[in-house]
Amino acid sequence: KAFYTDHLACQVIADQPMGEGGWRWIELAFPDAVTNLHFVRRADEAPGVEPVLVLVDGDVETTIAALKARGVEIITEPREAPWQPGRTVAE
Repeated sequence: KAFYTDHLACQVIADQPMGEGGWRWIELAFPDAVTNLHFVRRADEAPGVEPVLVLVDGDVETTIAALKARGVEIITEPREAPWQPGRTVAE
C-alpha cells in the first residue's frame, strides 16, 4: 500500500477489515484513472486459485459480459460483495 501511495500517487479508496484473521480490503486508485487496484494478502507465495489482480469497475455486469465475449474466464458470476452491501463483484 505504501509503495503505491508514496511512489505512484495512488489514493486510498478503502482500507477496512475483511473476514477473520486480520485480513483487510485495500483498494487504491491511480490519479485520473478509471480503474482501481484491490489487494488481498495471500496465505503464502505459492500459486493458487485466488485472483492475483482484481479490477474495480462501475458497471460490473456489462464489463463481465464484454470480457466473456472476448474469451476471458470468469470464476464467479457478478454478485453482491459480502463485505460491502450494494457493491457488485465478480472474479
